[in-house]
Amino acid sequence: MRSEDNRSLQETDAGPSERMVFAWEETASRVAEPRLPVPGNPHGRDSGLPGVKVRGAGSLRAVDRAFSRFDGWLDRYMPESLNPLARTGAIANTCLLVAVVSGILLLFWYSPSVRSAYDSLEALRDGSGLGQFVRSLHRYSSDACMLFILLHVVRVLVSLKFTGARSLAWVSGFVLMGVIWLIGWTGYWLVWDERGQQVALGTVRFFSFLPFLGDPLARSFLANDTVPSLLFFLVFFTHMLLPLAVAFLLWLHLSRVSRPNLLTGKALTFWILGTLVVLSVLMPAESAGRADLSSRPDGFEMDWWYLWPLVLTDRLGGGMLWAVTFVGALGLCGIPWWLAERSKEVSTARVDEDACQGCTLCSKDCPFDAIRMVERKGGGKGSGAMAVVDSDRCVSCGICTGACDSDAIALPGFEIPAEKESVAAWIRARREAGESAWVAYLCGEAAAGGLNVNPVTFTSPALPGYRTRKVPCAGWVGAPLIEFILQAGASGVLVVGCESGEARFREGGEWLEQRLAGKRKPVLRRRRADPERVLFLRGEGARPGKLAESAAAFRASLEKPSVRPAKRFAAVAVGGLLAGVLAVATWLGSDAPYRAPDTAPEIVVSFSHSGAFLEAERRLSSEELERLPAHMRAETASGGRRAPVRLRVTVDGSVLVDREYRPRGFRRDGPSTALETIEMPAESGYLRVQLNDSADPETWTHEWSGMIDFSARDRRVLLFEDGEFHLH
Repeated sequence: MRSEDNRSLQETDAGPSERMVFAWEETASRVAEPRLPVPGNPHGRDSGLPGVKVRGAGSLRAVDRAFSRFDGWLDRYMPESLNPLARTGAIANTCLLVAVVSGILLLFWYSPSVRSAYDSLEALRDGSGLGQFVRSLHRYSSDACMLFILLHVVRVLVSLKFTGARSLAWVSGFVLMGVIWLIGWTGYWLVWDERGQQVALGTVRFFSFLPFLGDPLARSFLANDTVPSLLFFLVFFTHMLLPLAVAFLLWLHLSRVSRPNLLTGKALTFWILGTLVVLSVLMPAESAGRADLSSRPDGFEMDWWYLWPLVLTDRLGGGMLWAVTFVGALGLCGIPWWLAERSKEVSTARVDEDACQGCTLCSKDCPFDAIRMVERKGGGKGSGAMAVVDSDRCVSCGICTGACDSDAIALPGFEIPAEKESVAAWIRARREAGESAWVAYLCGEAAAGGLNVNPVTFTSPALPGYRTRKVPCAGWVGAPLIEFILQAGASGVLVVGCESGEARFREGGEWLEQRLAGKRKPVLRRRRADPERVLFLRGEGARPGKLAESAAAFRASLEKPSVRPAKRFAAVAVGGLLAGVLAVATWLGSDAPYRAPDTAPEIVVSFSHSGAFLEAERRLSSEELERLPAHMRAETASGGRRAPVRLRVTVDGSVLVDREYRPRGFRRDGPSTALETIEMPAESGYLRVQLNDSADPETWTHEWSGMIDFSARDRRVLLFEDGEFHLH
């Protein structure tokens, strides 16, 4: 309740209509909903909407309104079902399915071998037009999949659809995106061109930080001849099996969603396939130069949708890569927790067991599968079932309230009985003052939700003459409530819902439209309410700028504003333009230049070699022989520990490396391993490499020397294998 000083101040400046509203407040104060803000409200402290308060919600909603305006513009020219920005998740799934099918078909031409992979794909350019088309379709469908995944993430973020019960979908969605990215990352490895080479070296640098994988894995990619075919086939096997993990993660991602839009409809699928086909024909996918580990490319055309981590792997060490990965994953997956301000009290839907009739309408309409029907234990009426709300799944949308015609389920602060008493008192006050009564409900998630609405007087400067209230979702407004308001004497009811884009509560506006049209229960009964006195706005008509005009026109004519039907040519033109823009975005990200960091010529010296035993051989006793298995009973045994292996590298007489490498193993009886990468001070020089594997630290047992000439980005490798050095 306001203080008397505030009341006097407001009445001094108020007109006759506003003073009448103040008088109504005294009449209705005992029945109106609580004025205290709901803890953790994302819409501000005074809006009264349930939910979780989100840090930076104003900035996020500003971006969401920009998306909504574009959705509204598209709705003027094409059906909502063809708006790609309203179906980002379904389009990503459809593109992924196309990528999987085209990838399977590509196996007819591709050879999964490190020796022949590149040649098998290069042969498609001149040898098989169909194979080249399939390869291009595989590339661009994968890129389009990632493009729409990112758009989906942005739309979910700015529409605040990641808190509370949706945190599981957010986290699983990011894991899903990571797995799809990994599929693309390994796919480029399998081409084994310059891009695949950098992918392999970046992966090696990442995993070489792990002590049990470091040296063996890094030594496998020193020279072209050392790349193991088995490892290459393992990458191919991983690339083929990861889609199975995608299927599981997609199920987990949608596990709390009822009636998910898994794939696009026929018309939109046609547009997607047509766009991908045209792009594949006009801009066929090509390989970069052949992989050559003896040199490092200075740049190439790169698929930024999947290969952007090369910016990091080409410049950071293994430890920093792990740190960036860990911090990035923790930050992105933790957005539902560090961006949301949670409260101890959670406003979820509640069921009145005595009033519940077991009709199942609320459970059928819930978009998040948060309501289930259980056997009634006692009391109540109707069937033997009653509704139960799963508070872990409930997102406080209120759609179940609009589905219930017995007022048995409601959100705290949004109870239908209290709303009926409050609005009836307001209508009586307006009628007694000789003025018409108009009622408006604004979805707090729609563009109109940004209007300034007084939560105490239910007035808004943008909607003069209306009792205006923000509600969680347009689906909260049920047909029985509209019937009651009109029978109570209201001149009309205006409901403003989300645009046709990715609405925060998915199906609320759709369910309300079907109820008003008599297609979904509970329907608006014509014998109790005139449908012409109800206006539901979404899309362009729900814009703050358009809303006042539409509301005034509704009051003047009790008819919906005329909407000029879009011509088929305009719809095709706009659809083609949008498809072209998205296709160009896909292609630009797929084939944009990348420049590797400048590096000096390098010489890599590596070995995995065992030093001499530090103890002489000795004859085993009969007791020691008896303790050994029969196939291991040798008469002599070598000493336990081995000597460390020492390496010295000099260039033009300057010592660049001089160190010892301890043997591996718990008993220090394994081989010593070295992998030294040395930047050459000049593009040519006299290289001398000495190695000592004896017990005498001053004796050099193996040596290699010679003049080496380098180009700017050359990488020469000197391996010690089978007792001698080999230059690659």
